[in-house]
Amino acid sequence: MRPALLAGRWYPGDADGCRAAIARHAAGRAVDGTFRGLVGPHAGWTYSGDCAGRGYRALAGDRADRVDLVVVIGSHRGPDGPNTVFRDDAWDTPLGPLATDRALADEVKGALGLDDEPATPARADNAVELHLPFVRAFFPRASLLMVGVEASPRAIALGRAIGERVRARGRDAVFVGSTDLTHYGPNYGWAPRGTGPAAVAWVRDDNDRGFLDALLADDLEAAVDHALSHQSACCPGAAVAAVEAARAYAGEVTPTLVEHYLSCDVRADASFVGYASVVF
Repeated sequence: MRPALLAGRWYPGDADGCRAAIARHAAGRAVDGTFRGLVGPHAGWTYSGDCAGRGYRALAGDRADRVDLVVVIGSHRGPDGPNTVFRDDAWDTPLGPLATDRALADEVKGALGLDDEPATPARADNAVELHLPFVRAFFPRASLLMVGVEASPRAIALGRAIGERVRARGRDAVFVGSTDLTHYGPNYGWAPRGTGPAAVAWVRDDNDRGFLDALLADDLEAAVDHALSHQSACCPGAAVAAVEAARAYAGEVTPTLVEHYLSCDVRADASFVGYASVVF
């Protein structure tokens, strides 16, 4: 089992704390519709929890108990990957383990030539782990397929192939792509617009929106290109792979913005990160 390495630090480490936090984070205005996918953030819940929670609430809708597979696409990867699939037993969470669909994971590895995602990683990677308590809470019957993908337009075809295989198995599935948006300021060594309110406005209204607007327009190649050229998303391959997987599975998707804000909206700081939830 892959351990919950960030529990108790980036999010609550006990079941009751997780359930209470998820309920708080999922509160607020609702987005109506029937969706098969979510692009959501992966920072500490103090910062990005409201964004993620409201996204999961929209994704689950009124059919959470029927979903039997959640495909989580994430991990911090460069343009050359590696592309991986997790084939060990489960990922642990404070709400209990999320069991791997081993047969599907084996099929995806063989068909797509993926490397193995380790059960004991060299370092904790928040990109997937921060989502899994939400998955466990909102989709209690679901097993897990976890895939890590490269930050390149090739991730689109990889997502399509995954969606086709899930559809062929007749699963009631949803797809999650994990990414944060612009990382700005001295902590990240990147501040092309200086500091202060003008820099915050540029990140919010221009840089983050460049990636988001391409995603909302369903122009997946443009979304990846913007992320790579403007540093507007840290895991763009995961985002576009999830959208394309949901399209291959469901036949049609309509990306819809649920939430978008910056970490400095939660706590003022010269260094900050953008978060968004998009359902489709």
